Amino acid sequence: MKHPRLHPLNTILYGPPGTGKTYDTINYAVAIIEGKFVEDVKKERAEEGKEKSHKGVKERFDGYRKEKQIEMVTFHQNYAYEDFIEGIRPILDKGGAGDVKYELRKGVFREISESESETWDIDELLQAFAISIQKELESGREIKLSDTDDENKNILIEKVDLERSRFWLGGSVKSDTYTLVKDMIMRDYNSFCKGEINSPEDIKPAQESESDKHGMSQYYYPLYKRIKQFHADRQKHADRQKVKNYVLIIDEINRGNIAKIFGELITLIEESRRLGNEEATKVTLPYSGESFGVPNNLYIIGTMNTADRSIALLDTALRRRFEFKEMMPDPSQIKEDIGGVNLQELLKKMNERIRVLFDREHQIGHTYFFSVKDMDSLKKAFQNKIIPLLQEYFYDNWEKIDLVLNQNGFIDGKPIDKFIDSDRFKKSELIDEQRKIYEILSEDNAKWIKPESYINIYNGKQQGTESITE
Repeated sequence: MKHPRLHPLNTILYGPPGTGKTYDTINYAVAIIEGKFVEDVKKERAEEGKEKSHKGVKERFDGYRKEKQIEMVTFHQNYAYEDFIEGIRPILDKGGAGDVKYELRKGVFREISESESETWDIDELLQAFAISIQKELESGREIKLSDTDDENKNILIEKVDLERSRFWLGGSVKSDTYTLVKDMIMRDYNSFCKGEINSPEDIKPAQESESDKHGMSQYYYPLYKRIKQFHADRQKHADRQKVKNYVLIIDEINRGNIAKIFGELITLIEESRRLGNEEATKVTLPYSGESFGVPNNLYIIGTMNTADRSIALLDTALRRRFEFKEMMPDPSQIKEDIGGVNLQELLKKMNERIRVLFDREHQIGHTYFFSVKDMDSLKKAFQNKIIPLLQEYFYDNWEKIDLVLNQNGFIDGKPIDKFIDSDRFKKSELIDEQRKIYEILSEDNAKWIKPESYINIYNGKQQGTESITE
């Protein structure tokens, strides 16, 4: 019976800027890897300031990244298939001649997808393989490694050292007996599984040698094939150890050209198409020519800023393959009182006006206020973050920006006639006499650190109704 998943395989966290989407990917990734609910990890992270005897969530996240269980990438307009899956890249010859060589390199998605083979403990695998060979030998069976019907060319496993997973070979090829050691198998097995060893010639010497290949490569190569077959049978029929989950975080997923980056692999990330399912699908990669599929234990988490203009271009195929979780501004996440200013009410009122003047996707996120500890840091948040964000939202329409701030005095609108220095200029048909010229208060203006300036944003009173002392 197939157990239901705690988490969807493909998730996109979306919402206005500053709502903690990237921050929350840490909670999601740790929850996925540790088999927990996201809410439990969020609660644990919120309580980390108290005494604890375990590693913090962020510390564990960093540990999983170091172990390559979590990878992060940010999409942008120049990001391509060659960066994400695989591609041919130039490298400078280290020999000093200055020549440029080209090599096939795997992208971050292919690298983490192929970590599946590493979720098995190789020591355990070799021990189990050695035990199975020992049992076959004890039953009197002849164990051939060679794939031939010619009895004079057989390679046979004659003996096994269970403690050190060593194998003695004999047979009709040579009268001598050769030993295949665990260190070599440990060195090469993952490379063999990933398709990096495709013939005995690809097995390199254990030490510096004039030869390009290992002297026992013709024996190691068929042994690797036999271990891989045992590995596959064990995965299919035997009790598996718990498989690790892997997480790929794609920040700003809507900024990339999805069709260009994913290519034919957009189909493979569907749950039904993942390896191990009935409709499992593989494709032949265009550069390496190798067969590739997406494992069932790779989770993809994307973040998407709804205020980004590129959201309208989001690939429909991507929308269909991901579950979307909305993250909106949450005033309860910030301090209620800073110098007499209710930050929660301040954020709430500004966002209400933005929804009326623009839409709900362009609100201000609560994280813009995380650094606010006093009036000076509140001033800097408005000068350096919030007002520039409003400028971007409203394309420098200062009248709307002033309305969002409830005309509290931060935006100074002056009649146009104050800037007209001649009658001829004033009479020009190009002049709109009703228009105002808007300017932001100078950075050192005292209004920036007056609590009344911020209180007037949410208390319904406009500048002029209640004066602000200079």
